[in-house]
Amino acid sequence: MATASCSSFVDTASTLTNYARLGLATQNELPNILRKLLLIKEPPHLLEAHLNNNSYLSRNLKAHEWNIISTVRTNQYDEFDVPLMYKIIRNLNLVPSPTQGWDSPTPPLSTEITEGDDIERIRRIRNELVHRGNTNVQDPELANYFSVFKDLASRLEISLMLSNREFVSKMENAETCCIDNDAQQLYIRRLKELAENETQLVKSVAKIQKDLASLDSKS
Repeated sequence: MATASCSSFVDTASTLTNYARLGLATQNELPNILRKLLLIKEPPHLLEAHLNNNSYLSRNLKAHEWNIISTVRTNQYDEFDVPLMYKIIRNLNLVPSPTQGWDSPTPPLSTEITEGDDIERIRRIRNELVHRGNTNVQDPELANYFSVFKDLASRLEISLMLSNREFVSKMENAETCCIDNDAQQLYIRRLKELAENETQLVKSVAKIQKDLASLDSKS
């Protein structure tokens, strides 16, 4: 698995290993940033009541999301994934809206660096990487991604008043740590499974909507 930093390994890392590094950041470090934000801004024991009192979330959260939410009192936010945490942060207004608004057609610009902008970045980059498909990641591309990761991690440390480098050091480790073959395959397999599960979910929702529309047309 991922272990201590070893810079010599980075120099010879394959493009597939670079992809696995992005998988590590996507599956571990980016979600952990949102979990920490939620712990600070939305104490777990208050979450279910706040969700039930929110007119949008109470009606639109899916059954599998409510199942995850039911674990919050015992496991805090450990089971929550990025899509669910994004919904909660956005709709409970836990941070100010991004500069261009939530889910804007245009991603945040490099000059847009509010808390909301960085939450929007996390969601977009996570989705981009999960559905990327191409497992070949060249070193310059890897460096560009991790530059964004470290910048947003640093800003969120400051806005959440956390200790210096609490997030940044973990991003640096994800970028440079030794990853053995088993860990590499694990992160790559999980990215593929996430993509497949989310694609299937979209198809299922579309089918339900089509069936409901058909019923409405017959009534």
